[in-house]
Amino acid sequence: MKIVIAAENGFIRSSINVNLRSAGYQVTEAEPGGLLEVLTVLRNELPHLVVLEYELSLCSCETLVRIIREDPILFTVPLLLILDPLAGDAEERMSRWDHVQILMKPIQVGVLLETVRHFFPDYSIDSSDRESAV
Repeated sequence: MKIVIAAENGFIRSSINVNLRSAGYQVTEAEPGGLLEVLTVLRNELPHLVVLEYELSLCSCETLVRIIREDPILFTVPLLLILDPLAGDAEERMSRWDHVQILMKPIQVGVLLETVRHFFPDYSIDSSDRESAV
């Protein structure tokens, strides 16, 4: 399963990357940048899941979610949003979108992996998949 991570915080981005790769997922990082850069990576990769950090500063995460949901190719891709508990009413605003799951910071590895597995209940990683994903 292909997962794209779009997170401005380099520590969060690399931590999620390492943990998902070690669990056998194929991971691509969308380097922080503008909206166009993130959308280009998403359209090129056609991921099975997108992990977004809510605090993307160069583009509003809400705008990005809206564009993804209106995109004829990406509209059904599930989104896992990483939110800061101090983000005000962001959880309420973002939870109204289809195919959106929210994790609050600080991220616990077990909860992250369990949440990702929730998106792919029938997916099992055998050792050959694990080796090719790393």
